[in-house]
Amino acid sequence: MHPFCGIAVAASLVGALLSLACGGAASPLPTYPAAQQEAQTAAQEVLRQGSATSLGVALVTPDRLVWAESYGFADLESRQAATAATMFGIASVSKMFAPVLVMQLVEQGRVKLDEPLVSYVPSFRMADPRYTAITVRMLLNHASGLPGTTYRNYQPTGPYPSYGEELRATLAQQRLKADPGYMSVYCNDGFTLVEALVAAVTGKSYAETVQTAILNPLGMQHTAYTLAPFPQGSYAKAYGNGLPQPQEFASSLAAAGLYSTPTDLATFARIFLNGGTVGTVRILGSLSVDQMAIDQTKGRFSPVQPAYPSFGLGWDSVAEPGLQAVGIQGWAKNGGSLHYGAQLLVAPGAGLAVVVMGTNGAGYDPGAIAQRVLLRALIETGRIARFPAPVPPVAAPVATAPEGLLASLVGEFANHENLYQLRAEPDGSLTLLTFSFDAGHFEPSLAGLRYRSDGWFTADAAPLASLRVVEADGRQYLGMRGADGAKHYLLGFVKAQRVLPKAPLSRSWLDRLGLTWLVVNETPKSLIIPAAATPCFSLSTVPELPGLIATRPAGGLLSPNLLDPSGSASLARMMLVIPGNYGRDLNDLEVVVRGGEEWLRWGGWLHRPLASVLILPAGVSTPVIIGTEGHSEWRAVRAGPLPLRVSVSGASAWRCYDQGFNLLASGEASGQGTLPAGTGHGYLQLFGTPGASVSVAVP
Repeated sequence: MHPFCGIAVAASLVGALLSLACGGAASPLPTYPAAQQEAQTAAQEVLRQGSATSLGVALVTPDRLVWAESYGFADLESRQAATAATMFGIASVSKMFAPVLVMQLVEQGRVKLDEPLVSYVPSFRMADPRYTAITVRMLLNHASGLPGTTYRNYQPTGPYPSYGEELRATLAQQRLKADPGYMSVYCNDGFTLVEALVAAVTGKSYAETVQTAILNPLGMQHTAYTLAPFPQGSYAKAYGNGLPQPQEFASSLAAAGLYSTPTDLATFARIFLNGGTVGTVRILGSLSVDQMAIDQTKGRFSPVQPAYPSFGLGWDSVAEPGLQAVGIQGWAKNGGSLHYGAQLLVAPGAGLAVVVMGTNGAGYDPGAIAQRVLLRALIETGRIARFPAPVPPVAAPVATAPEGLLASLVGEFANHENLYQLRAEPDGSLTLLTFSFDAGHFEPSLAGLRYRSDGWFTADAAPLASLRVVEADGRQYLGMRGADGAKHYLLGFVKAQRVLPKAPLSRSWLDRLGLTWLVVNETPKSLIIPAAATPCFSLSTVPELPGLIATRPAGGLLSPNLLDPSGSASLARMMLVIPGNYGRDLNDLEVVVRGGEEWLRWGGWLHRPLASVLILPAGVSTPVIIGTEGHSEWRAVRAGPLPLRVSVSGASAWRCYDQGFNLLASGEASGQGTLPAGTGHGYLQLFGTPGASVSVAVP
């Protein structure tokens, strides 16, 4: 079978044929062919445009798997087609197993949702007295106030069992970004802490407990945590620039650590269609399923009340907007990682659920595919009359803006990943600009925005993209609206918060601008800061926002954070209060003095100053001792008139960079890197166990 055609598991049709063969008179159960065709059409679109190399889709009802199909190639080199047994990383859809497991413990009387976490994990600490108010519920509904995601060692190419312990050590040095319960903002660390909760209550690891309490009872034999490398051929490989990528591991099992198949995840979805049961197996009580689907954002701070996210316990949305637009209740959970994308979409009242999973999740929208398939199935059941048409690309009529409105909107707005500016033009329009940290200035991204009769600013050239500024709790926010998902509805959400200049930077902070620090405590198997990425961390400023600084993280995957250093010569504080998705993953920046040098701590990462890296002598072999903390050691090598071949032995891993921190060579144990002729220095990063001696020979 051609990979585009997929591998189908038509369980309902098989059951019907068996019934007829035995003389039964029952009518064949519906197979939803239009939904199946929509899945194939969507998969072909994605595969042809190169956004993914393989995808899996399944449709399920309360009593059965209707069909499950996989498309494309699990392995391009061997031309191995993806099949019903091919596993995909499901990224953050893994989070749905955490509330199911916790609700089981609640039903058993072993956990209370509104009990503080410290009641179960007394060792949990933060450098903020408010942490004792974080409850179990807040871990599951993103309302804990935790900074966000501890990305240090979060996504390596091998198991990293000490991640949970490291995360708690990091949090012990951090403060909250909001009072617990004040707002819900997406937070991976809350789910990682669920692992500690489960271990404390059950005496077993999180993965073992999920296995025995959920996976085994449901017969999910092709679903597994990344506790060890999977056999070749068992999972869909991800590709980058046409090259196979190493298997992706997620150190936070509860947040993102599962691989699964469409068939298995569809079985899990039936929990939410049957009030907690799958066949004769009861996983949860119906009241627990209902509790998971209560909108946890109601009553919490939010400048707007969006349908997405409208967090439940685990769910991203309990009022899924693509289904809500056609009058159907929906619950949704999305997942996206460096290599995979996934979606779980449930219409409980209609008795239908769709799962989608595929490689290279950043290149397409699995949520839109799930919407398309489920909408087709709803037509086939008669729940809706027709497939919804896309929102017409027509802007509301231009209206006269209230006096002084444009002038009041001008200024800068920030979120966890970008910085924006609104600029008023002489013709009465607005321009939205985005700051380029590489170029050091704002660049136009949407011009010709005019005030409209619906109160939004919209450009004729982009009639479905609108913005406005709203005020809440004494702060101003940039609200945005646009066509989303299958493009048959408009979704409004809070995009960014207004930021204002502060008092001029102190001499201490001014002296740090333009300096470089090097990360020392990320695993050499990292996908967040891989060998070929920059290991450098630096600070910059924005001309329009004097008194603030921006981090320039190592690795290049994470965007700069805007920080407020006023009031301290050694602490720059995270400053944004944005619910939903755009206030996530914030961190304070702390200056830490070690051996008389200024090191920087940001999130879980520690960075040493480049300026004090020792230079290795030429003509000898020098031992480099890994310190007691196990941090990587940095050494410099002077370039000369001829290329230098530097030899390393005794390291667990090593990297060799040129003066601009372009990777020249890397490896494990022993090896050689050649520094080109010239002036300046090359740099070595050496990894090993605490106390290990690494030998470096410079000719």
